[in-house]
Amino acid sequence: MKIPFYFTTLTAAACLLLCNCTQTLQDRIEKKPAIYAALSGAHKEAVGQGRLLEGMNQDAVYLSWGQPSGIRDISGDGVAVEKWRYTRHMPVIRQDLHIGYTYGHHYGYCGPFYEFGPTIEHIPYTAAIVEFRNGKVSSWEKERR
Repeated sequence: MKIPFYFTTLTAAACLLLCNCTQTLQDRIEKKPAIYAALSGAHKEAVGQGRLLEGMNQDAVYLSWGQPSGIRDISGDGVAVEKWRYTRHMPVIRQDLHIGYTYGHHYGYCGPFYEFGPTIEHIPYTAAIVEFRNGKVSSWEKERR
């Protein structure tokens, strides 16, 4: 049985709205008010706008951009280097051909069936990387969309 495209799209949209577990900037600030209050004026302003500045500590970056998808530790030159990776997902629509065989339980039909329809996949990609040297932001790169 082929599921109509609009039903699949509606179901996916409902799941995204009902199951959205991402925290907003305001949620993170409200959850950790002491960290936000301890920031300097320039860093507090940048965090409030969701931006980064060189010299920010890791707590400020967490408040501004959220929890990273992955963390990589790099050693060398006697300097502690840590890179935070932020991953996003890009929807990709594919046309798929499904081939199968039924044994009479679909309207008395017995034989092969073919279905052609769209499938939506979400492909992960690295949207941003933040580099810390000795616990402070030294550089970052961010994908423009």
